[in-house]
Amino acid sequence: MIMKCVAIIPAAGIGTRFGGTMPKQFSEYESIPILIHTLKLFERINEVSSVIIAITPSWEEYTNEMIVFHGLKKVYKIIAGGKERQDSVSNALDTLEPNEYDIVIIHDAVRPFVSPELVRKIILTANEFGAVIPALKPKETIKQIDENGMVQKTLDRSVLCVVQTPQGFKTEIIISAYKKAIKENYHATDDAALAEYAGYPVKVIDGEETNIKITTQFDIQF
Repeated sequence: MIMKCVAIIPAAGIGTRFGGTMPKQFSEYESIPILIHTLKLFERINEVSSVIIAITPSWEEYTNEMIVFHGLKKVYKIIAGGKERQDSVSNALDTLEPNEYDIVIIHDAVRPFVSPELVRKIILTANEFGAVIPALKPKETIKQIDENGMVQKTLDRSVLCVVQTPQGFKTEIIISAYKKAIKENYHATDDAALAEYAGYPVKVIDGEETNIKITTQFDIQF
């Protein structure tokens, strides 16, 4: 069966931890904006039909210029992002036509090093299980602390995981999850949490050590 998959890239954040004079997704790595590196990845993946970017309107013109300059063909919508990441993804989902896509993958604008192999695995697994996330087992001991920085307890890291993107979903599942979250004013830091909240099971597969999220200046130097 041929599946149609769309990638949603929320790219409206300001990246306060990154610092600098521009949002981190527009900072350059090897003389190219990080966002463009991420978009180039999806150009090489045949299983991804189209890309939607949610962006701060003041950066739309620059983004369009970069897309044209780098010959990116799959970006077919640039929409206004929201106040929070969740709002940006919601805005992107609202632009989808009924039955337009079978699978939606949602990927951080500042994870430019994910492999095409992992993206393809996410798409296939989402089609099988409905919702899927890549994750890594934590290497360090994890402790829960209180607001004063005092240890409350040591967590069992064998049952914990560090979640990455892209996260993949059957289209009807992620749209349903977002509708429920909006209706009940539920907020979360990743898309899978909304699927969980709506009662959908989420499959976890192995992520990649190299699939880093560029959050600070150290990350981009690394």
